[in-house]
Amino acid sequence: MQIEVDEKSDQSVISHSDSPIIDRYIIRKISGFITGLLVKTPVTPNQVTIISLILGIASAAFFSHGAHTYTIIAGLFYFISTVFDQCDGEVARYKQMTSDFGKTFDIIVDSIVNATITIGITIAIYKTNGSGLSIIAGLLAMTGIVISLLLTTYFSHENNNNTGTKEMLDRLNNKDFFYIIMLASVIFNQMIWFLLIMAIGTNIYWIVHKIAHRKITS
Repeated sequence: MQIEVDEKSDQSVISHSDSPIIDRYIIRKISGFITGLLVKTPVTPNQVTIISLILGIASAAFFSHGAHTYTIIAGLFYFISTVFDQCDGEVARYKQMTSDFGKTFDIIVDSIVNATITIGITIAIYKTNGSGLSIIAGLLAMTGIVISLLLTTYFSHENNNNTGTKEMLDRLNNKDFFYIIMLASVIFNQMIWFLLIMAIGTNIYWIVHKIAHRKITS
């Protein structure tokens, strides 16, 4: 059984932005198949979210080791976590079990997963070079990712009132870019690329988002 995924369904950073290729043609195809199996069971959407959380934390643990084999395993766990993160919303809609708590819980889990994998990557890089700059980059990346996720979640409806602003923010927060950087960093075992790009890019994004939000509400 394959669940057809609504193209307008909510996503999570990274999170509610558009991902025209990877989400639509890879993640949603896989999640639709898994959701088709899950809806035949008593599993609830929140339980699926917890599965996503466990997989995300496992990914962070593997990332923290730093060795290339562990990094590849971590990348696979993160990908599966992302798929289940898509499944929880699909299961909720199919079973008509959507709720405000479920949406909030999903946001919290997304924040925890993204923060923990950033911590895991930071630990691995610090063990390699021993530089305090890696810790600073990790803190900046973790802060930027979480703030960006929260802003895109809670202020997305205001952005819909301004098409030009929404298009600009969507370009900045295109998840395809995030996935490609993660994939390249994992393949070449250069997680420092991911950390530095996230440290710079996500903080630029949330600052621009905040400025745009002020203009919309002023």
